[in-house]
Amino acid sequence: MSQNELTATWRKSGNQMISFILPVYNEEESLPELYSRITEVMADVDREYEILFINDGSTDCSPDVINGFRDNDPKVKVINLRKNFGKSSALQVGFENAKGEIIFTLDSDLQDDPAEIPNFLKEIEAGNDLVTGWKVNRKDPKEKTIPSKVFNYFVSKMSGLKLNDYNCGFKCYTRQLTRELHLYGELHRFVPFLAHKKGFKVKEIPVLHHERKYGSSKFGFERYARGFFDLLTVVFLTNYLHRPMHLFGWAGSAFFFSGLAIFSYLFFGRWIFGESIGTSPLFTISIFLTGIGTQIYIAGLVAELIVHNKERRDINSYSIRDDKP
Repeated sequence: MSQNELTATWRKSGNQMISFILPVYNEEESLPELYSRITEVMADVDREYEILFINDGSTDCSPDVINGFRDNDPKVKVINLRKNFGKSSALQVGFENAKGEIIFTLDSDLQDDPAEIPNFLKEIEAGNDLVTGWKVNRKDPKEKTIPSKVFNYFVSKMSGLKLNDYNCGFKCYTRQLTRELHLYGELHRFVPFLAHKKGFKVKEIPVLHHERKYGSSKFGFERYARGFFDLLTVVFLTNYLHRPMHLFGWAGSAFFFSGLAIFSYLFFGRWIFGESIGTSPLFTISIFLTGIGTQIYIAGLVAELIVHNKERRDINSYSIRDDKP
């Protein structure tokens, strides 16, 4: 599809409302410029839109700033969380309250450039369900960029979806995708992973990235340690949530058959030839390993029963496309 055709398609579906979800945590200085730049871009885009500021327990004057936007602009909505619950929770609240068919998320620190909005829209109109930014020329210190590259490498390998920048907060979603996301903890880092495993079409595009003008980053080094555990969580949720025995079975088999192999060696290699094996440390180890393996099998079967019961009620392991028949 040519650029002109993309633009034509984009304009044809101009009746689709756009929602912007902006998590806010102590960003009072950057908010006026961010709001101004979004409204300037949307004046040229010429679509109906709304801006949702999610105040994630800010302790500075951010609530006063965004309340001022709301009082003077009916397109602005403000949702105040009781305390700082984290970015995933703020985004989930935004998804649940957004009215648009196309939904943007971007950080409130002005490092994301709203001028990129039309480029995201063109890719959504081209048939993608999630368009995620890639900070090609990232304006962050090396203590952030180097661990991020390692993180992106491992997530790409484990997800089967190769992206250069899983952590970019500048994303554009279809409404159907956000309906099927449930974010908590630190799962916002893995939205492309989750979308890909559901069968949604994911596209990465290069975006401008600016140095932070105001304040300081709210994320410390510990987030990378949390990210590792969250990665294990996502791998389990996407690969084994609806078939836990496939995970427990492999682990249980490793223990059980290791113990069985040791016992077989003792039985056929010693006991039948008259040697005593009851006091051998290997005999104790074999009993221990087979016992652990059996317990893991039982845990897997219990997990299968739980999943089976939940599947009958409210958990779907599939995603249905909203195509017209």
